[in-house]
Amino acid sequence: MDKRVLAILDGEESYAYRLMDFFGQKGNVPFEIHVFTRQDKFFHYANKEQIECLLLSENAYQESIETLKIPHIIILSESGKSLNRALCHIKKYQSCDKILKEVMTYYAKDASGAEKVVRTTGRKMHIIGIYTPVTRCLQTTFSFTLGQILARNHKTLYLNFEAYSGLSRMLGREFKNDITDLAYYFSCAREKLFYQLESMIENVGGLHMIPPALVYRNLWDIRGQQWIDLFREIEKASEYEYLILDLSDCLMDLWEVLKNCDVVYTIIRDDPLAVAKVEQYEKALESMKYEDIKAKTKKWKLPVFHKLPVKFEELTYGELAGYIRANVLPKLFGDRES
Repeated sequence: MDKRVLAILDGEESYAYRLMDFFGQKGNVPFEIHVFTRQDKFFHYANKEQIECLLLSENAYQESIETLKIPHIIILSESGKSLNRALCHIKKYQSCDKILKEVMTYYAKDASGAEKVVRTTGRKMHIIGIYTPVTRCLQTTFSFTLGQILARNHKTLYLNFEAYSGLSRMLGREFKNDITDLAYYFSCAREKLFYQLESMIENVGGLHMIPPALVYRNLWDIRGQQWIDLFREIEKASEYEYLILDLSDCLMDLWEVLKNCDVVYTIIRDDPLAVAKVEQYEKALESMKYEDIKAKTKKWKLPVFHKLPVKFEELTYGELAGYIRANVLPKLFGDRES
């Protein structure tokens, strides 16, 4: 099926082409992008071809555009005034990333016949599960650092399943939606997963992240197989090469999720209580016939790091990042190649 057309009509040529280039660089945006900087050329095209979605600058708006058979019209607002309350308005002068996010949010809600997006590369998405029964062992910092390092060369998505991740405060951001919303949208409209995913993604140092659950009890309503189905659909609808799961006991059917990971990293410590916890965890796996999880698990006893970056956006610098590059990545890529 040919891609649907998203048209950009804006007399500010450099802005319009910069927006088109950004959309194009996203890889599998489900639109064919056309830019128009003159009204006459736009109307000539629109009267002959079907346009699915139109991004229209405030200065280019005129009522005659609404007579065209364009299902979705979005005005790029400069003054903040509503030219037509029936149309969607988004701020023109904000990051291209935020514009795309708002376009996808609008399109996911408004488009009844949205085209399902399918992965264009033949690459498998590798799922890395990170879980330990040991507390306060740098699991999230390790996960985030690994994710940001991978994201330098591979498209990587990070999902956090902690009860209280604290990531909103650590990143200085407020999140409108979280991972439980994505799971809900997926159960209601699987074909729109790509649009929902793009509308919710947060970019942290190049690493893509879906915000973790604000209320962890909401995770209890989602069974393990539902998460596995969601991960498989993310693989089909996106170009992600790596999915990092920062897991905790808040997740229903945790072991089923771990079983479906390609590799599991478990951080351990030498103190007696930590050793006892890991020992009990492994015995539980054996008693419940989950030896395959144990077989794919790699234990990491991290050294003492004297200084870690305070900002999560800077985790690729410092001792932990150096340790991951020297010790974790060689084994990860070796496993993949073998």
